Amino acid sequence: VLMNEYDEIKGSLESPPPTKRRGRIRRCLFGGAIILVIVALGLYAFYRYKYPYGYNHCCDLLLLRALEEYAETHEGAFPAGGSTPEASLSMLYSNVDWVSPDLLRGKTVSGSVAREALKRDGRLGPESCGWHYVEGLRVDDDYHLAIFWDKVGLGHSGERLSRRGHTVIFVGGERGTISEPTWVAFLSEQQRLLSERTTAVLSVSGPIEA
Repeated sequence: VLMNEYDEIKGSLESPPPTKRRGRIRRCLFGGAIILVIVALGLYAFYRYKYPYGYNHCCDLLLLRALEEYAETHEGAFPAGGSTPEASLSMLYSNVDWVSPDLLRGKTVSGSVAREALKRDGRLGPESCGWHYVEGLRVDDDYHLAIFWDKVGLGHSGERLSRRGHTVIFVGGERGTISEPTWVAFLSEQQRLLSERTTAVLSVSGPIEA
């Protein structure tokens, strides 16, 4: 009898009451939830920093291929003649059957904005297209001439570049990144190359945006 009473007293001292156990479990769960929230917020902040306009794959190489396909059926000329360079670029939508609004929107404009603009006017404008397009070029132009680049300056999937600048696509199909410190010199060289052409073209513009 004494042993049984001893065991009961010992058990009551070692095991907390059920209410205390439930309280400890709740505190553990609450602490774990806070940790998960903090981790989730940190991951979201990192994502927003790395992809300031969201992850996307508006592929510049696909856009180049579309321009080349357009030129094949237009005597070597890339799209031109629209009210803006963006409007000219969006001629691809009605001339190259596989081109989508998501390709023409660029890396900074939402797909819904581009689709609405094309549905309304059949053309894009400066607010509905994230590409800077140099209008008036041909496939037989100097291959050092740039034909388009992303207006803001983002990586292939919309990520921030490790060093600020722009990924530029050239008439000859080359693809290169021009850093911010050399951007003004790059634009000046583009102006010089354009001035040496024998056909009239629009001037290059588009300073780096924040």
